[in-house]
Amino acid sequence: MLMPGTNLLRMMEEGLLKAEKDIFLFYDKTYNSSEIRRMYRSVARYLTDLGIGNGDVVAIDLLNRPELLIIAMGSWMAGATVTPINVHLKEEEISYQITDSGTKIVFGELSYKERIDNAIEKTGMNVKKVILDFDKREPSGELYRRVFHGEVDVASVPGNPDDLFLIYTSGTTGKPKGAILTADNIYRESVQLQQAVGLQSDDRIIIILPLFHVNNLMFSIAAILRGGSLVILRKFDPDEFFDSVRKYKPTLFSGVPTIYKILSDSASQEHKICLSSLKIGICGAAPMPLKWFDDFEKAYGIMIIEGYGMTEGTVASTINPRFGMRKIGSIGIPMPGQDVRIFSENDENLPPGEIGEIVIRGPNVMKGYHNRKQETEETLRNGWLHSGDLGYMDKDGYFFIVDRKKDMIIRGGENVYPKEIENLISTMPKVSEVAVVGKPDDTYGEEVVAFIVKKDPQLSSREVIEFCNAHIAWYKCPREIFFIDDLPKNSVGKIQKNDLRQRLS
Repeated sequence: MLMPGTNLLRMMEEGLLKAEKDIFLFYDKTYNSSEIRRMYRSVARYLTDLGIGNGDVVAIDLLNRPELLIIAMGSWMAGATVTPINVHLKEEEISYQITDSGTKIVFGELSYKERIDNAIEKTGMNVKKVILDFDKREPSGELYRRVFHGEVDVASVPGNPDDLFLIYTSGTTGKPKGAILTADNIYRESVQLQQAVGLQSDDRIIIILPLFHVNNLMFSIAAILRGGSLVILRKFDPDEFFDSVRKYKPTLFSGVPTIYKILSDSASQEHKICLSSLKIGICGAAPMPLKWFDDFEKAYGIMIIEGYGMTEGTVASTINPRFGMRKIGSIGIPMPGQDVRIFSENDENLPPGEIGEIVIRGPNVMKGYHNRKQETEETLRNGWLHSGDLGYMDKDGYFFIVDRKKDMIIRGGENVYPKEIENLISTMPKVSEVAVVGKPDDTYGEEVVAFIVKKDPQLSSREVIEFCNAHIAWYKCPREIFFIDDLPKNSVGKIQKNDLRQRLS
């Protein structure tokens, strides 16, 4: 039986009330379970009074803070679906997401006001906005009080929807797609995460990855349902991380390889003592080099559990067991309740050792892409989520990634799709042809580089980089530009990106 949205929110409420403790710990401020419940009910009432209800979309453009999760829960109670906005996006990108999702209201912070205003203006739509003054870390202002500490009578508030999240993930076409995650997706994945990492009610998760990504968003919901608590940081900063771990003693965290490398490079006896409360670190988003595993575990004595997943699968589909055999270098075994296999190009099941596409089936798989029927059917064909990643399964049932079928670049845990950047650079009058690939990088895993055939000999690298910085998020922008006479192509005219990657090695 599917989990309705109303039941999921009720279970989250039960988790909060059962805990009867501080649930969110945010620098020097704490939010207890009763306070959180009152706050998201106030948000629900506020939205309902604005006419936001069933079927509407609420966008959240905030850096990490408890209010981001509280707005999400209040939106569900009001009957709305939530679409988180990546805070690094530029106006054009935000405008696209607002338009594609049909957003009715945007919650943002004061430092982003101009960007949000301009993005909404570009849509030509009647979109409400709520700009909150958080005064660095301490919230303030009458609007904040109305939203979070206002009327809490929710007797007339409609039930929350089954489609709870609309999370945008870039595609090879260059246009982001909204993955629809239902209440059932979120509940099932939460239970699977709890089982896979042994999450208990006395655990504290330190949130350092962006909450506009599905990773720490899902770990947050799993913790709330379990009755655990969250130490929330605005973003990852090594000094703030060490200070917060020392103060609040979290027991686990989820990061990307770059974060583990930064922590390893900062290792000292003092820092090792500081992190002694942490039992495990969970790693995903990009493959972890074996040396980084070794460096971190030797420095801190904390076990890393590597897993694999995607937004379309509500975050995680495989993971190395916390209590069982761990194979460093693998992405582990299927999460409880999920079926993961290796398929041939004809969607036939392949035996252990043979390389093919990683496919996923289970209650965690998204409902589909918003307003993209054809792409949904292709990605979810025959009832399997096709990841686009190539890998194999060994004789023990552990999975390994060997390559990416798509050309996606992963920079510091952020997915970057070359086609989007190529489409942008191609609009420059001085550019004839362009190809974007990833270059290996010791710190970020990969860096974005562009190979360009000039139309105008006066074109400079600086001109291209400044153009990109003006139109797309900074992490998508090429760090290096290589001008070449011709792009390598095969007999049918397809650009040979492997040739370009070899030039970088």
